[in-house]
Amino acid sequence: MPRGRVPTIVRRTRSSASTPMGMLRRPISVWKHLKILCDHNYAEDSILLYEITNQSTSSDRWVVPENNTDYETYIKVCELYDKTKRYAQAGAILRSIIQTFPNQRPFSCPSTSTHVPEEERVELSANELEQRDYIWYCYYCILQKSNKLKEAHEALRNVRGPAYKKQRDDEMPRLLHQMKYTNDSDLVIPEQWRAELPDENSARICSSSLGPIMSLLKQNKADATLVKRFSEQFIGTERNDVYWWLKSYEAIGKDKPYEAIACLKKMSHQNPRVLTEMARLNYQIDKRDEARRLLRTAHSIDCLWIDGMDLLAFLCIGDFATYSNLIEGLATTLSREWPHRIETYVVNGFMVHQMDLDMAWSYSNRAMKCAVPGTDQYVFAVHLKAYCLRTLEVKARAPDVEKHKNEAHRLLEAAVEAMPNSTDLGLLYVDTLLEDEDSGHRAAKIFATKFLHQNPDNVHAKLLKVHVLVNGVTRNPDANHTKCQDLFTLLEEVIADHPHILAAYCFLLNEYSRLKKDDKCGEVLERLMKARQLISPTKTHKYHKIRADYLLKFKKVIPAYEHLMAAIATGASVDQTMMSSYESEFNTSEEISHDYKNLAFLDPVLPGRPAASAPETSPALQEVINDHENDQDSSDADDEDEEEEEGEVA
Repeated sequence: MPRGRVPTIVRRTRSSASTPMGMLRRPISVWKHLKILCDHNYAEDSILLYEITNQSTSSDRWVVPENNTDYETYIKVCELYDKTKRYAQAGAILRSIIQTFPNQRPFSCPSTSTHVPEEERVELSANELEQRDYIWYCYYCILQKSNKLKEAHEALRNVRGPAYKKQRDDEMPRLLHQMKYTNDSDLVIPEQWRAELPDENSARICSSSLGPIMSLLKQNKADATLVKRFSEQFIGTERNDVYWWLKSYEAIGKDKPYEAIACLKKMSHQNPRVLTEMARLNYQIDKRDEARRLLRTAHSIDCLWIDGMDLLAFLCIGDFATYSNLIEGLATTLSREWPHRIETYVVNGFMVHQMDLDMAWSYSNRAMKCAVPGTDQYVFAVHLKAYCLRTLEVKARAPDVEKHKNEAHRLLEAAVEAMPNSTDLGLLYVDTLLEDEDSGHRAAKIFATKFLHQNPDNVHAKLLKVHVLVNGVTRNPDANHTKCQDLFTLLEEVIADHPHILAAYCFLLNEYSRLKKDDKCGEVLERLMKARQLISPTKTHKYHKIRADYLLKFKKVIPAYEHLMAAIATGASVDQTMMSSYESEFNTSEEISHDYKNLAFLDPVLPGRPAASAPETSPALQEVINDHENDQDSSDADDEDEEEEEGEVA
């Protein structure tokens, strides 16, 4: 994107760590803060402040400022989006400006203009024509970088004044040649990119910069009044948004992820930037279903949003059949709007991994060439390549199996060395080590122990160590594991700090059951029942299945039977062998009456509502009934709303 003048960068000397950061004496508007940051050319700071204060709720709902000074800042924000390779957002800003031009009708993709009758045209001054040509030429550059050649051609044709005539005449032949030999659907070579906010030691500190404040808060080095003093530099609702955004980082620095999420929920809006941050925090505490929901919401609010979309695809590939339409739609959108970004290659690779391994391998190689270690893009690019190597290993013949296995080991060894604190890469590396039947468990245990030592408060680090210890028990079940106190300590810590993690209850129940400690199993089941409201609704069937298994072991046949039926009603799959063992236990018990055997008590969870004379429903099934009735009530309400809308239209 061409720029008329490059702002002078003012560098300040680093202040002493003991000296409080200087703040403005009087609060100013967010646009004045943005102007300060843009004048200093602080790209990431400007964009972050612009997004967390919700100056645009979505890429298709940008508002052009009416004030001339704010308008110039708006243009500079667009330039910074272009500088940081966020071409879709830069293009959205330019489109919003173009729609305000005289003689210009609102347009929609792929056409960039509409015909205006001659009698409706307004004469433009030379200065207005030059400004208009500048915007059109900038828009052409953005479209050309995004590989939207037909739209770029339309934009270039709208450059009509003398100021940009030379650029238009130079670009037009090259563009036509490119259109002739390039397909719009072709992905361009991905570009290296990494968001870098200044830290507290940077010379780029100014009173409006968020980066140094966030860096201090994340490291728990800030004084108690820093957040309040910084946010008081703003006026209006933006003060509240900046305050709660920084309070969330203060909670992160104190290792309080739940408090950080609560702070983000108190902001005056939930735009894609805030939703993505909440999703990442939920993912860190193993609330994957909630993280996926938040990222889907961000994508639905703004289809041009890309941050976190590789994480969304990663969270969906585990259940590809359910989320195949979502992944395919996401891949199509990213290929169209972000052909140059690594996330596009990663999402496309995840999508075709099970259908076209050669294409997935090609996507993974191109993503790995440009992914920068230390970024989320690098983590998911490594995941994609590791998945491809494992599939190649499974499909390969004997001579090539060891080759693919060694390549995967080298890839992950280099990845964990580049990002030693990444739990995703650590788990992938441990799984690769455990494939070795000889010394794999010992190497995995050493790595998991070291990883936990470096990240003592990380729940994923604890679960990683649990995963390795349980693998050791599974490998040699006849050995004496009663002294494995670390396993129980870690699981108790996970359940105490994160009671929503169902896997921790499963591990703990299995170990106590193996050691024949029925009283301990009963205590764990009681704790699981108390934490029911915290467990994700998508894991309802697993919750009922666990309770059914262990209640049956305790010979509590009727509650076990009820939970088993509730598990099946909520989507659990029970194979024939397991079902036969259940039926054998039920048949030998005299507690199951004919009323239970004919499943009449399951009527409430079927499409019809329960009759008034229906027998009293068990607590396990009442939960299923409530969920079903809530769904029906919400659908009825939707129908009523539609009827009201139709009545208003009529």
